[in-house]
Amino acid sequence: MGILSRMAAPSSSRASAGTPSYGMIPPLGSVASASGALISQATAMTVSTVYACVNRLATDLARCSPYLYRLAADGSKERDKDHPLNALFARPNRQQTWFEFDRQMWTGYLLRGNAYAAIRRNRRGDPIELIPINPDAVMVLEAGDGGIFYSVNRIGLWQIAMLADFPVAIASEDIFHLRDLTFNSLVGVSNIGLARDAIGLTMALEQQASRWIANGARPSTWLKTAKQLTDTAAKRLKTQFDDLHAGYQNTGKTVVLEDGIEPVALQLNSVDLQFIEQRRLQPEEVCRFFGVPPHKVGVAADSRGASQNLAAQDQDYVNSAITQRVVAFEQRFAWTFSLDAEDLFVERDLNQLLRADVMTRANVSRINILSGKTTQNEERLADGLKPMPGGDRLMMPVNMAAEGSNITGQAPDGAGRPTDGTVGVGGAGTGGTQATDQTAADTPPQN
Repeated sequence: MGILSRMAAPSSSRASAGTPSYGMIPPLGSVASASGALISQATAMTVSTVYACVNRLATDLARCSPYLYRLAADGSKERDKDHPLNALFARPNRQQTWFEFDRQMWTGYLLRGNAYAAIRRNRRGDPIELIPINPDAVMVLEAGDGGIFYSVNRIGLWQIAMLADFPVAIASEDIFHLRDLTFNSLVGVSNIGLARDAIGLTMALEQQASRWIANGARPSTWLKTAKQLTDTAAKRLKTQFDDLHAGYQNTGKTVVLEDGIEPVALQLNSVDLQFIEQRRLQPEEVCRFFGVPPHKVGVAADSRGASQNLAAQDQDYVNSAITQRVVAFEQRFAWTFSLDAEDLFVERDLNQLLRADVMTRANVSRINILSGKTTQNEERLADGLKPMPGGDRLMMPVNMAAEGSNITGQAPDGAGRPTDGTVGVGGAGTGGTQATDQTAADTPPQN
């Protein structure tokens, strides 16, 4: 019998055939770029721009804490603190905090387009642990009847122990799989696979520049003489020059020449200048694959970006690089744990990324309170302050009151009008005692 038949669910109708699926780069492998550099998770992260993009995105996404909400009948939402999933948001497994777990998951997602975690359940079927798995160690298997299994190569003693109760091919019901852009609906396409040539060129340029420094492959000076040198003299001068000139540690040292030998300084030619420009452009090229604004990873912004203020740039970063990934997580998490069947949903808090300076937050809070959008206590809780007595009432702006409402001192709409010749005490239609004297009717009401 095939491995899928042995590891399948109790139903005997499952097919035993399986097909491996992966995105752009084989599991536990690498792919060659056009420059000849081999691209894998490990080599890609040696590129400073890749590391900066992945670290920035993974850290910022992990800062957006997830919360479980229940949808009320009136369309509002309220926190659900009793569901077993809440325990995972604090302690996903016996070794990691949620921040550590989440950042590891996002790192795999950003590099390989997939993030995997095995779901350990108790006897009631409630999830009690999420065990992260490196995407390089996973191969997705397609069964003939449409079933999906995850063949996991255990790496390290800890993962062997944590996955000891799981079969070799884990059923999809016991895997949380967050996938990026996909061509086959099953596995996300590897980002470093798509960007292999851009990353490989960056690696090649970096290595070439390093070798120039180490070996003096492009000397800044030629040695010129009109005399013919013997092989022995030429070798001696070459050795002397290399010993005193090659390598960054010899920069600035003086070379003593002899027998009419003259130094000829070299200038940067068009190829050298293009090399320098190419090194400047490659970080922007890599940033495009990760959707990160260059200024977020230390790449100097152009004049268009410089004209924006910091708040606008941060908002653009959240909109273009964070929000869609947060939505992908929220929907996949709800789908994996069938939260919609319980009228539940998960939502990640983006306030940490959009938190403004103290003055801006104070002005926004003031506007929210005065416009009747939030109460004083809601704003206090948002800043970590204790509620105050009487702070749960919404304030109604006087200049925003509806025409004819009580707040203007007039009778509300639909209250009718006083009888002809009578004026209500305190104003027409106020419901006060009516005066019957004609003189009173002719006299304007006194405030």
